[in-house]
Amino acid sequence: MRIFITGASSGIGAQLARHYGTRGAQLGLVARRGALLEELARELQEQGASVSAYVADVTAPAAMRNAIDDFVARTGGVDCVIANAGIGIGDTLREGDSESVAHLMSVNVVGVTNTIIPFIPTMLRQNSGTLVAMSSVAGHRGLPGRAAYSASKAAIITFMDALRMQLADTNVHAMTLCPGFVETPLTASLTNRLPFLLGVEDAVRLMAQAIDGRKKTFTLPWQMDLVRHVMTNAPEWLIRRLAPPPRRAGAA
Repeated sequence: MRIFITGASSGIGAQLARHYGTRGAQLGLVARRGALLEELARELQEQGASVSAYVADVTAPAAMRNAIDDFVARTGGVDCVIANAGIGIGDTLREGDSESVAHLMSVNVVGVTNTIIPFIPTMLRQNSGTLVAMSSVAGHRGLPGRAAYSASKAAIITFMDALRMQLADTNVHAMTLCPGFVETPLTASLTNRLPFLLGVEDAVRLMAQAIDGRKKTFTLPWQMDLVRHVMTNAPEWLIRRLAPPPRRAGAA
């Protein structure tokens, strides 16, 4: 299987690589932190996987295009693309900080389109493949203290929904994963209680099942899928009361 994953140096991305990095697999892994990426590549190669590691920023279209072209040239195609790279930021909207919001949008939205779109011609030529984008439960409803993050993740859901419909006459499938809280470096900095917290291995197992099943928009775990139904219909006063505290400025 030929799989391309961004944000692969840690957290969900690294665990996805470990899940798919079995003997005979061909992986393309993208991350900014070269040392961690090379360490993971060596680990997977020892398991029998073929790994192409690319130190690149998903916000840079040329760098991503170069990585994608190289991976396709090496493997002859691609079976699954997982646009996993993403960030969170502290809540500084009341201070008038638009720079951090612009950076978040660039990583969480443009980084996904820089990853997904260049693979479409290859998948259309081979008439197969699955395009996966990582969103969040927060993408189902805007949350106070997480306005930019929620908006970025909602954009991903909308983009992938539209892309899936646009590709409906092909054998190329576009889908979105919407996890709740997962034990990763991103959540480790949060001091408040995280409901329905999933271990990263359990989360990736559920994600892989959804990818195999070619789901459309998959929210996990099932408890968070129930929360989604409440979130999308609840009045604003209830959302304000139940939303987690804003992420602190400077948190991961």
